[in-house]
Amino acid sequence: MASFRFKLDPVVELRQRRDDEAQRALAQAERRVRDAERRLDVAAAQLNAAYQAATEAELRSQEVSHLGWHRNWIVVKTRNVEARRLEVRECRDMFDATARQAREARVALRVLERLRDRKRLAFDRDQAREEMLAIDELATLRAARRLGDTL
Repeated sequence: MASFRFKLDPVVELRQRRDDEAQRALAQAERRVRDAERRLDVAAAQLNAAYQAATEAELRSQEVSHLGWHRNWIVVKTRNVEARRLEVRECRDMFDATARQAREARVALRVLERLRDRKRLAFDRDQAREEMLAIDELATLRAARRLGDTL
């Protein structure tokens, strides 16, 4: 009895490797987004702390130079928050592109897997049909032999 062999198995293995690589890249991109969001949260918290410190300095009526320093500090922290927002946006864009590539790799793999499954099903049906033909032929030969023995 013949065994099933799918001629495109090397291609399936190649697409499986590509899918695995795409899934790893997707996980890495997701990690980058989380890290960038965490850095944005830290920068936003620092900006809020800078605003609170400036407010407290104004309430304590500190020197004008000290208040100017607070304003400059707030400007730096605001720029840092904007830079982190840009970083998050870039990471999300990269994540979206990576997710699209991962979906395409998964679809390409699934197409071949479904084809292999259909070919396997057809092979199994053919094998079952051939077995039934062989069984029928044996039964016919036995019946003919018994018929010949009784005559």
